[in-house]
Amino acid sequence: MLIVAILGINSVRAQLDVSFHLGMLFPRGDFAASRIDDGVIAWNSETERAGAGSGFSAGLNFRYNDYYAEGWGIIATADLFFNTPNSDVEDWEKDVIFELEEQEELTDFGVTVPHYINIPIMMGLNYQHCYADNIKIWGEAEIGVNIGALTNFKLFRSGEYDYYDSYDYEYTTIYSYTPNASFAFQFGAGIMTHDRYSLGVHFYSLGSQKIKGKHLEEHFFNGEHYSYKEDFSFKSINPKLLTISLGYHF
Repeated sequence: MLIVAILGINSVRAQLDVSFHLGMLFPRGDFAASRIDDGVIAWNSETERAGAGSGFSAGLNFRYNDYYAEGWGIIATADLFFNTPNSDVEDWEKDVIFELEEQEELTDFGVTVPHYINIPIMMGLNYQHCYADNIKIWGEAEIGVNIGALTNFKLFRSGEYDYYDSYDYEYTTIYSYTPNASFAFQFGAGIMTHDRYSLGVHFYSLGSQKIKGKHLEEHFFNGEHYSYKEDFSFKSINPKLLTISLGYHF
């Protein structure tokens, strides 16, 4: 019985392909668009333009192939996507810093704009075809759920006014965003060599994500503390991305 169990485990292992992937992300459509020069961007205004720039991805892929399936396999994947702001948003951030630098009364300041984080978890089908010795071509499609989030927007400045009297002040405003869960799908194709290395191109649609959360403002004025907090809700964004990834298969 022990020998049969060991043979069964080895058979399952032979049919299970586990791979680790690293890749680049290229946002598409409104997810990449922006009008931040007009002060309009999804994380602070009523627009679907998200201003996402290129990013990177890392993920795991599990593929189970039955001996009789003739190239078909069931796959499950979990990925981490991270997109930095695009060049328009980065330029806007630099302009804000420049304007703050011009204010002589300021002693400290800073601004941090949001980055986008997405975690798609999916299942689907994969088909592989042996094209030549040690070379396979493949295609796949998946559906699942995506967890989308934004890092905080933060603006801070402190300084000293000296008019009739001298006084110190600090001002901080923070937008913190609530994560979203949404329906997502992807499809892609690629090539594998020596059952060890792969190159893939995918298109991801990560669903509708509502931009909402809490807005906090804090003021310190001559030792006195004032704070203000409110919920906010803007429009939804629809992240769409093209990915190019390299995989290593264990």
